[in-house]
Amino acid sequence: MNRILPLSPAFAVTFCGVFLLSLMGLPATAAGNPAKVVLNPYEEVIWGSFAEHKANLHTHTTESDGDLTPVEVVEMYREAGYTIFSITEHDTDEPAHPTWPWEDYGIDVEATGMLPIKGNEISRPDHIGSYFNDYGDPDQTSVPDALQEIGERDGLAVMFHPGRYSNRRDVDFYVDLYETFPHLIGMEVYNQNDRHSGDRELWDNVLSRLMPDRPVWGTGNDDFHRLEHFARSMTIFLMPPGELDEDIFREAFVGGQFYAVHNPSRDTSQILTPQAIHLDDEAIRLEIDTAEENIVWITQGYEIHRGHTLPLDTNLGDYVRVVLKGEEGTRTLLQPFGLGNTEDRQITNLTIRDGSGSGEYLTGSRGIRIEAENAPEGYVFDRWAGDVDTIEDPLAAETTLIASLVGEKEIKATFRPAEKYSLRVLGGSGSGEIAEGSEIWITAEVPEGMVFEQWVGQTDLLANSRSPATRLTMPSHPLKINASFVTEANFFEELVNPDFSEGMTGWDGKEDKTEFRTDELGRPYAVLQSRSGLMNKVEGLVLEKGQRITLYFDAKMLTRSPQRAWVGMQFLSETGEELESHSKTIRDGGWRPLAVSAEVETEAQTVNIYLWMQVGELLVRDLRLRVH
Repeated sequence: MNRILPLSPAFAVTFCGVFLLSLMGLPATAAGNPAKVVLNPYEEVIWGSFAEHKANLHTHTTESDGDLTPVEVVEMYREAGYTIFSITEHDTDEPAHPTWPWEDYGIDVEATGMLPIKGNEISRPDHIGSYFNDYGDPDQTSVPDALQEIGERDGLAVMFHPGRYSNRRDVDFYVDLYETFPHLIGMEVYNQNDRHSGDRELWDNVLSRLMPDRPVWGTGNDDFHRLEHFARSMTIFLMPPGELDEDIFREAFVGGQFYAVHNPSRDTSQILTPQAIHLDDEAIRLEIDTAEENIVWITQGYEIHRGHTLPLDTNLGDYVRVVLKGEEGTRTLLQPFGLGNTEDRQITNLTIRDGSGSGEYLTGSRGIRIEAENAPEGYVFDRWAGDVDTIEDPLAAETTLIASLVGEKEIKATFRPAEKYSLRVLGGSGSGEIAEGSEIWITAEVPEGMVFEQWVGQTDLLANSRSPATRLTMPSHPLKINASFVTEANFFEELVNPDFSEGMTGWDGKEDKTEFRTDELGRPYAVLQSRSGLMNKVEGLVLEKGQRITLYFDAKMLTRSPQRAWVGMQFLSETGEELESHSKTIRDGGWRPLAVSAEVETEAQTVNIYLWMQVGELLVRDLRLRVH
């Protein structure tokens, strides 16, 4: 099989909708005969008769590191309409055996109406979903050896969240695994609330190497540990009507008779699935009630077409797969169709001068990412030059384009001397004529008897708008930015050691997993690890009803969207009774200025300032308490 399409380092199918629609008419027909579908994962589906079964095949309970018991987890998914379910505990604890049979853990299987699937998660090497066998080994460090053991027990395997290992695994590693182990049938392409977007990039890279001879099916799973993971991603199996049967399920699993679904809103009404799929020598057609632009066809990792019907004389690679785009970010991924007779496909040889993105691409591919290299000192990126008609934004240093020409296509990044613009820093230092694109520090000059509050103006240019010293990226226009101050009387001095400069002084710790470090300016901050917290008690206050109290702080989460970290205030009465509590949930991202604010509803004598990290790592600094 002639495979001549190396994929670019980044897979980007997200594209400006207006731009896409304006280019739907671009020619992308193959020079030779139409492609032929040689692998159809839905060939055995009887549309209108087969049932859709919601499944989660990656679940943890209190038997490993989950928050809920097996009984609680199964009941929660049963109530949500799931009919196929697997508990896949980590095998890193002794004894390393599956949570199986369910009856041994207090589950009435018949009452659930579910089809239980024996499962385990091999976890010492890369995480592997293991099904229909008892294998588990907390000392196993080899992925191939683990897969060998699963195969010898007649098990099936799926590589879990492979994007997690992108820094130490390349495409060749996965291609070798799939070519060596036929029982390794799939790859998890949606995990939890899409923790690793690189999962799908890897999937397309592997498919581009292996299809149409060796399919790899994509799955979606919650990887459930805690409530916030529930019902975010799932797999929907297509199976004959009637009683659920393990053998029929296994056959559907091996054959790719399912969809991978990501459902961030948890609103199942937003999930799109086809009513039927029709194939003939000319086209693949989907019956589904949605707009044309919501049906995206992907080949060799890039978008090639939109609409209900894909003509097979479109310029296609060795496979094509479909993304169905529902509301509120819902996505349904169909399994790949294997294609033959694609040797005469048309190629665009793209050359990017002074930037990245060069390579050979299928002509008609959309969403090819290009990025200008760093500008020389004293210069800034100006625009893309050359054949720029199909670039999404020719003025953006990082953008996407369409491989619209057969043969050679050249794009060049151009640069111009950086111009200087006036920067006025009111209430601080840093003013001057500053070159656009450069980063400088600005520092507030706090008057006596005052406290710095925040920077006012175009604060999106600042690294931290509530830090008195922060980095500023100079825009391509004059800029004025103000430092604002309030009187010291508006801040409580009783917040003991708010910057953690003296370690734990003034703070009560929980489970003692807190560290104290300093940033690049020598400013201290606290690092809270999983299941740890800090509490600072501000006593001797008299807060009157109707007053507003605000806790300002900077926070940084080191894990992606765990949604289990809080910074907040707790109001107590004179006798220590809790009157009310207010908090801010911290999500992933760099240092960000945040605040928790509340109007006092009942007179209070004490305020507890608390920080709590449930999962991951949380960084906090610069806490200040203010009465308005």
